[in-house]
Amino acid sequence: MSIVGRTFRRLTESTDERVLRESAVDHERRHPGEVVVPIRACTPGEQVTISGTITKLGIRPEGSAPALEVELRDETGHVFVVWLGRRRIPGLHEGRNVVVHGRLNCVTDHPTIYNPRYELLPS
Repeated sequence: MSIVGRTFRRLTESTDERVLRESAVDHERRHPGEVVVPIRACTPGEQVTISGTITKLGIRPEGSAPALEVELRDETGHVFVVWLGRRRIPGLHEGRNVVVHGRLNCVTDHPTIYNPRYELLPS
């Protein structure tokens, strides 16, 4: 992409688009070969690396074992991320930007990633 094209894109992109682009570039620098993709582009059953903002956070009791569930959203959609056996994870809160890597499940009505690797990004 030319300098003019990059400059135009940066001047016209939304804050969410800028955060996703910068998160993706930063993540690729630290983890070569792991490409951050928009949530809408993810296919059920594949390993995905996505970046977004936590919009909801809650504990859902599954029988006797707790599960920490967050809704992760980017400008293209949302996905649920669940850590089984956890009540909280330090640093995870609403409004926090994170990158998660795991297998996308669509067993329920909601696309979900269970027990992913995660990386906290600056808020």
